[in-house]
Amino acid sequence: MSRTILQVEDLHTSFYTRAGEVKAVDGVSFHVDEKETFGLVGESACGKTVTGLSLLRLLPEPAGRIVGGKIILNGRNILELSKKEMRAVRGKEISMILQDPMTSLNPVYTVGNQIAESIKLHQGLRDEKVTDEVISALRLLKIPAPESRIRDYPFQMSGGMRQRVVGAIAMSCRPNLLIADEPTTALDATIQAQYIALFQDIQRTTNVGILFITHDFGVVAKMCHRVGVMYAGRIVETATTSKIFKDPRHPYTVALINSVPRLEEKNKRLFSIEGQPPSLLNLPPGCRFAARCDKVMDKCREQQPPEVDIGDGHLVSCWKVK
Repeated sequence: MSRTILQVEDLHTSFYTRAGEVKAVDGVSFHVDEKETFGLVGESACGKTVTGLSLLRLLPEPAGRIVGGKIILNGRNILELSKKEMRAVRGKEISMILQDPMTSLNPVYTVGNQIAESIKLHQGLRDEKVTDEVISALRLLKIPAPESRIRDYPFQMSGGMRQRVVGAIAMSCRPNLLIADEPTTALDATIQAQYIALFQDIQRTTNVGILFITHDFGVVAKMCHRVGVMYAGRIVETATTSKIFKDPRHPYTVALINSVPRLEEKNKRLFSIEGQPPSLLNLPPGCRFAARCDKVMDKCREQQPPEVDIGDGHLVSCWKVK
């Protein structure tokens, strides 16, 4: 049995605006084990990225606040740590790869300097030892000629290489947990496949647990061991990847999978989910997917369905599931 690196319990994150409280993450629970990739899937603005930023405690203050729950990383609740203690955790025990490498990398510093910053802070190394660790991080991400590339600036690299450099920064101190926020979105299909294979190779080498945030079920099928399907701030279904594809139970999960184009159905109109997600400023009292669900009942509009375990850790929040 692999040990559990991350345990998130009933996490609530809100943004307080002039219009009111935006419940971006509203009671999310999941875990990530060593050597496991857990996928967090859903439409844009469902709370995936805010969940990742909450785990790092990097919410924009004072508007963004974690208002409830627990984030247990390596056996301790990091919500109880001071800001100084949390700075020692970021980069060393938990790291994040953001979606756009050009906004993550500083254009006026070489990639070597940017990777070295985390190594100096968390490992206390200097001079040649730092350079050796930077080269090792670039080599881990399979960047060719790392001895010379450490002197390059971000603009001298392709989009795929920049994404690898961001990965090298995140992995430079060999964290236990890596959060990857849609890292393949800006890559073309060929480079995307290479990047996914690279993630899998890194995981085999380091045993890192990965929280993979995406909206692409094709990436989920290739990359993830388990999946949490997120809608309007809540996880509505959690299961192994094979079960999600073979036996999806929540209507939203079914609709998402049906939205994936199929090559064998050339002349068939693409499936789309009717309607829009609810406003997180004014959430409905019942199931948040009720207004868009083709199986809706009166009960769905009145009461939030509880999470039900239908076997082998397959969790579903739907009144239709018993």
